[in-house]
Amino acid sequence: MLDALFCPRAVAVIGASNRELTIGYRIVQNLVDSGFKGPIFPVNPKADFIKNFIAYKDILDVPLEVDLAHIIVKNTRVPEEIEKCGKKGVKVVIVNTAGFREIGPEGEKLEAEMLEVARRYGIRVFGPNCQGVMNSDPEVRAYCNFTFTKMVEGSISVMAQSGGVGEVINNRLYELGLGFRMYASYGNQSDINATEILRYWGDDPGTKVILLHIETLKDPAGFAAAATEVSKRKPILAMKTGRTKLGAKAVSSHTGGMMEVDTTTNLLLDRCGILTFDDEEELCQAARALSALPPASGNRVAIITNTGGPGIIVTDEITENGCEMAELTEASRETLKNGLYPEASVANPVDVLATATPEHYRLAAETLMRDPHVDIVFVNFITPFFVDTEGVARELVDVARGADKPMVVVAMTEKEGWASTLKIFADAGIPTFDMPEIGGRVAASLAAYAGLIRRPRPTTVSCGDIDRAAADRLVAKNRDAGRKFMSQSDAFSLLAAYGLPVAPNAEVADAAGAVAAAGEIGYPVALKVEAEEVVHKSDAGGVVLGLADDVAVRAAFEDLAKRFPGCRVFVQQQLVSGVEVMFGATRENPEIGHVVAFGLGGIFVEVMKDVIFRLNPLSREDIAAMIRGIKGYPILAGIRGRAGVDIAALEDLLGRVSVLLANHPEIAEMDLNPVFAYPKGTEPGLADVRIRLN
Repeated sequence: MLDALFCPRAVAVIGASNRELTIGYRIVQNLVDSGFKGPIFPVNPKADFIKNFIAYKDILDVPLEVDLAHIIVKNTRVPEEIEKCGKKGVKVVIVNTAGFREIGPEGEKLEAEMLEVARRYGIRVFGPNCQGVMNSDPEVRAYCNFTFTKMVEGSISVMAQSGGVGEVINNRLYELGLGFRMYASYGNQSDINATEILRYWGDDPGTKVILLHIETLKDPAGFAAAATEVSKRKPILAMKTGRTKLGAKAVSSHTGGMMEVDTTTNLLLDRCGILTFDDEEELCQAARALSALPPASGNRVAIITNTGGPGIIVTDEITENGCEMAELTEASRETLKNGLYPEASVANPVDVLATATPEHYRLAAETLMRDPHVDIVFVNFITPFFVDTEGVARELVDVARGADKPMVVVAMTEKEGWASTLKIFADAGIPTFDMPEIGGRVAASLAAYAGLIRRPRPTTVSCGDIDRAAADRLVAKNRDAGRKFMSQSDAFSLLAAYGLPVAPNAEVADAAGAVAAAGEIGYPVALKVEAEEVVHKSDAGGVVLGLADDVAVRAAFEDLAKRFPGCRVFVQQQLVSGVEVMFGATRENPEIGHVVAFGLGGIFVEVMKDVIFRLNPLSREDIAAMIRGIKGYPILAGIRGRAGVDIAALEDLLGRVSVLLANHPEIAEMDLNPVFAYPKGTEPGLADVRIRLN
């Protein structure tokens, strides 16, 4: 059915106009200017002609079949116009008109009415409150949109939730000489949505790269399934807007407090194999490279430069963005040493010197292309007046054209004086970049995409020694009691049901009970106030540590009872200090699931924010990457003569947390902080837990 949207044989414009500053005029004009291959039928009951077309009073008066109809009338008239389209046999309508669910309950009701009519006739709806679509295919040339971008044929398809962002991207692609394949800005997604369009473009042979601008995801699970499948065949690049921190929102967990608004969506995009960007320029430049160059097989970069400074800039840029400097083989270094100037550097970066000839560049490029340790060849080329720069360009193009590795070329030059040199690259379809920083980020994007598509199949985590029935009873008990936070006792019992290492504990109501519990647990112990309204117990003075005897326990209990009247008290074995880490989770988007966090714990979690996030369920590869990915990992591994902690024990703990969260979607937030990690052979110690329920 999306063929009727993107490849219509005939288009009607209901609400066409002769007034130039109207959407109804602009859509007709764009269809004409783009060279649309089919008939155009303006519909306007008050006009005989729209531009040089006969205007029809009603869609039902149009003499031929119509695949696609634009609707640009008052919002309250849209349902009746869709009814007429249904009787006419129109397959798809683009509702450009606004005034639906985006304005509130009345608009939402109107949108539901519109969809009910459309479904009755089997009509698909694109929009409402949208720009429309475009298709630059020479056999179609459908500019079903009211914007002003020049439609130039290309291989990059762009989907933007915001039409304004889409226009910026399209115009930048045009400035870069790229054009686009197809474009869609879908508005409210009342019917046709991003997931359907993504699948359609995934099957389109003319689309090499897909660009996405995302504000919110409708049907995240469906989108993820489509994106995971499509991203294996062609690159998907996305920009998610809205990166402000949760700041003003009250969150009870360390995990939620450290997350940014778009963390969950970005993690989902990463899991689907989508490259994400924060900057439209980087997004467009990366798309430019991915659409023109062969894919990289890894992240090892070798640099050719004719001046030292920019080579250093590129080295910094790529290594800071996840690439490695390739270690050239001895054979490569020997070839370079024998063929370049004696003063040239044959390490990586390979400095061919400012006076290098076209033959020198060819030798260097061919050598690096052949080197098995190199995944990406990077050329930093300043165009000196005393060098045959056109010859250099021809030699590089000749090498790049037949290579199975990407060549990223930065041409730092004055564009008018060296236009003929740049044209050689452009005519060959080899993109050039103006600055080493941009080129470096593009190389990093090529490497990142290589990493995404070559990720191994994830290894599932499972636990055979859990007591699921006991866990379910504990959660149900607290939900039935109307508790927002599980009691400390029940929260620790829930962890114990999943085999997590829980220290001996007891919940008591009086001083005598506290003394008895402490004696059974064994000194030293800690006392914590048990009150749902006291979320951060340490901050409120509700935690007393290091109690060594009955007298100290009694005194501490009486003090807590005085300051927190009516509250019960939780008695827990005092754990030996170790390296403090934290495990956490939050479930902000019920359709996507929990975001799991791991990092350094204690008070440092909020100060240092050395935390890695992943979407649950976690694979064994996720768990290993999270623990080894924090900046503080050397502390865990052992540093400066200090013994490391039991990494395998931490991995097991994180795996059990993942299984627990997967089994209990009713958990909204969970913090295990601090968790004490000990040397190999000693299981971690859980000092504190906080679990908030939906």
